[in-house]
Amino acid sequence: MEEKKPSFTKDTAQVSAAKKGLSPAGKGVFSAVLNEIKKRIRESGPITFAEYMDLALYHPESGYYTRGNAVWGKEGDYYTSLDVTPVFAALIAKQIDDMWSAVGSPAEFTLLEAGSGRGLLSRGILEYARDRYPRLYEALSVILVDKRPVVPEGFGDKVEAFKEFSSVKKAPFVGVVLTNELIDALPVHSVIGRASTDTSDEAAPPAACEFLKEHYVGLGEDGSLVEIEGELSSERLREYFEALGITLLNGQRAEVSLAALDWIEDVAGLLKSGFVITIDYGMPARELYRPGRDGTLLCHYRHTLSEDPFERVGEQDITAHVDFTSLAAAGSGRGLDVAGYTTQFYFLMGLGATEELIEIKGTGTEEFDAIEHNQAIKKLIMPSEMGDTFKVLIQSKGHRDIKGPLLKGLSFKDMAYSL
Repeated sequence: MEEKKPSFTKDTAQVSAAKKGLSPAGKGVFSAVLNEIKKRIRESGPITFAEYMDLALYHPESGYYTRGNAVWGKEGDYYTSLDVTPVFAALIAKQIDDMWSAVGSPAEFTLLEAGSGRGLLSRGILEYARDRYPRLYEALSVILVDKRPVVPEGFGDKVEAFKEFSSVKKAPFVGVVLTNELIDALPVHSVIGRASTDTSDEAAPPAACEFLKEHYVGLGEDGSLVEIEGELSSERLREYFEALGITLLNGQRAEVSLAALDWIEDVAGLLKSGFVITIDYGMPARELYRPGRDGTLLCHYRHTLSEDPFERVGEQDITAHVDFTSLAAAGSGRGLDVAGYTTQFYFLMGLGATEELIEIKGTGTEEFDAIEHNQAIKKLIMPSEMGDTFKVLIQSKGHRDIKGPLLKGLSFKDMAYSL
């Protein structure tokens, strides 16, 4: 359904720097992306938060992910699992080899990494496949899809790179589509539950909302960016919660990634048969939208967290937790069956993460390096670190019989029942 632009009046519009701490912009750089955002608002009125987030992150000149600056690692704004240790790539390579074997070890097997960034994960997978799984390596070809794809050297014509799915000529293919921390950075709509009457009794529990409103980005009197409340831009937002059977509370904020649903539908079209591996932070819908949770929007800048998406436009990451329930359901409607769902801890343990630990025998330099190696692996798997924060959803196409323990990454504990 095509999105509509609602009208705003003094009676229905609410301009707020609400309890999420959304403050006026102006603290960030005066950039092309900020100019474009303000231009659109002046010409057509307030824009959805999804449109704002898309511009802030992916504007072709000065979007956060397209401007060419370092965003990952020590010099960037946050660490990925691959920044912690290359063992992550080794374990993913093991899972891909397992999947290749599970579907009959075809002579041609394709890995498509979406949101490939620096290309380090695919490079690591290729290196470990070459060293540990030579038969897989012989069959494997890699496709990178990213706004600024970086192709790892040394693998000849095994690697291709594209900016969009629509440019991938090889599809549909037999293989694996892999993402690591991509879905959380897809644009989200910001909504809030509202009731027709507000109770003045602060001690009373919040009532269930009677309808949804949406947050837009507009301009304040001083030209700064402000949040504005209005009618829904798309009926898909209402249908989203209806499909889940979830009703927000009055005043409860939430994020909805319609882009994630569109993305998984596109992915289903790329695969002839095989698997989709989605690694990201998030949770099932009933936990993500539970009473008491007031949205999950976060910004990352220089390894610090903020809840203000209007600061440092184009200079900071903007993310929201993934709704794995809706992602699984959208895939199911396009032929992607849920093979399993688990935490990163259980996933990596099933793949033998502890086998990558190095025995410490002394106190020399080599032993110090081994300690650092082991500590990095622990950071990947420990529940207090990345182990529980990150989840893994595996979907299959054309292989409904391959579920749970039949895949090494799901053999430790499959939590698909929680979706």
